[in-house]
Amino acid sequence: MALDLLWYIILYLYPGLGSNIIIFQYLLAQQGNILMDLFKIVVFPGLIFIGVVSLFAEWYDRKIYARLQNRVGPFHTGYHGILQPFADIIKLLAKEDIVHSGAEARSLVAAPIVALTLTMVMMMFIPVYKSAGIISFEGDLIAVLFLSTIFAVMVILTGWFSTSRFGEVGTARAGMQLIAYEIPLVLSAITPAIIVAYYYSVPIQINNVLLALGVQSTLTLAVPSQLSVLTIANITQTQATIGLPFIIVAPISFGVFMIALMAELEKVPFDVPEAHTEIVAGWQTELSGKKLALFRLAGDLEYLWGAGLAAALFLGGPWGPGWDIGLSQLDRLFGAFPWGYIFGTIWFLVKIFAIIFLIANLRTLFARFRIDQVIHGAWKYLIPLAFLNIIILQLVFYYDLFGWQTTYNLLVWITLLI
Repeated sequence: MALDLLWYIILYLYPGLGSNIIIFQYLLAQQGNILMDLFKIVVFPGLIFIGVVSLFAEWYDRKIYARLQNRVGPFHTGYHGILQPFADIIKLLAKEDIVHSGAEARSLVAAPIVALTLTMVMMMFIPVYKSAGIISFEGDLIAVLFLSTIFAVMVILTGWFSTSRFGEVGTARAGMQLIAYEIPLVLSAITPAIIVAYYYSVPIQINNVLLALGVQSTLTLAVPSQLSVLTIANITQTQATIGLPFIIVAPISFGVFMIALMAELEKVPFDVPEAHTEIVAGWQTELSGKKLALFRLAGDLEYLWGAGLAAALFLGGPWGPGWDIGLSQLDRLFGAFPWGYIFGTIWFLVKIFAIIFLIANLRTLFARFRIDQVIHGAWKYLIPLAFLNIIILQLVFYYDLFGWQTTYNLLVWITLLI
C-alpha cells in the first residue's frame, strides 16, 4: 500500500515519468523470477552444474574404458585422477595458441566459441530434475536436433578453415560420417514422439466413436498437436504417467540412437575422422591451445547432452520407480520439501552414467571401422532399422497390443454406466 502511494506521488509530481514507473514496477514484480532464472541458467541445472558433471563424466568414461582394457586410467590428479579432465582443460588454455599462415584465422578462432555455445544451449533443453529443461517449448525436440546438426557443420567448417591436408582429409571423413548418422539419430529420436501421439490420441478416438453412436460424452479432450508431441517435456512426462520407459516399447530405436550417438561423438569404433595412426588428428590437427581446450569442453558437453537426451527420450529422464517428477500442486500449496526434485536429479544422473557405462563397453568391444564400413553401416543398416521400428510400432498400435485402447474403452463405458 505504501509503495503504491509512493508511485502515485511521484507520478503526480513528475507526469512525464509514467512509462518509466510502469517499467520499474514490472521489474520489481519480476525480480524474484529473474533471480531464479539466473540461478537456473548459471548454477543449477545450468552452466556450473553441467560443466562439473561433464568433466566428471569424462573421468568416469576414461576410468571405465581403462579398466576394461586392464589399465589404470587417470590416477594422480585428484582422488584417483578425478581432477584430470579439469587439469587437461587448464593445461590446454595455458599452451601457446598457434594459427599457421595459410589458415582462415578469424574463422578458426570463432569456430570453437560457436561450438561451445551450441553445446551449452543444447544442454538447456535436457530435463534434469523435472520433466522440462531450462528451455522448453512446443517442438523443442526438433530444435535441439537442429542445433546438433549445426554442431556437426561446425566440425566440418573447422577442418575446412584450417586449410591443412591432414585437416581436410579428416574433415571429409567427418562430414560423410556425421551427415550420414544424423538421419538415423533423428529417426530414432522422433520415435518416442510417435508413441506419445498414439497414447494421447486414444481418448480422442474413443470420444469420436461415442459421438458416432449418439452417446453424449462428458469428456473434455484436447487434441494433441504435432508440436506438442515433439516436446521433450511431454515425452518425459508420458513415460512417468504410464509408468513405462520407452526403451521397452521401442528397443530397436534405442539401439539405433546409441550407435548413431557414438558415431556423432566420434567414439571408437567410429573414430576414423581422428585416426591418430593414419591422419594425425583429423579435423583437429591444426587446433592448439585455447581452441583445442574449447573444443574438448564442447565435446564433453555434447557427450553429456547425448546421454541426457537418450535418458529423457527412452528412460523417462528424472522419473524413477516410486517417485513422481517434481512437486505436485498440493506440495507447492503447503510448502513441502522438494524431494521429487532431489530424487529426480539422482535418477537422471544414474541413467546418464549407465548410458556412459554402456558406451564405454561398446568402445572396448569393437575395433575401428574403415570409413566405407562406417558409411555403409548408416545407409544399409541403421536407417532401415529405424524405419522398421516405426513400422512395427504402427502395427502394434493398430492391433492394440499394449491394451491402451481397450483399457481406456472399458474405463469410458464403466464411467457412463455409473
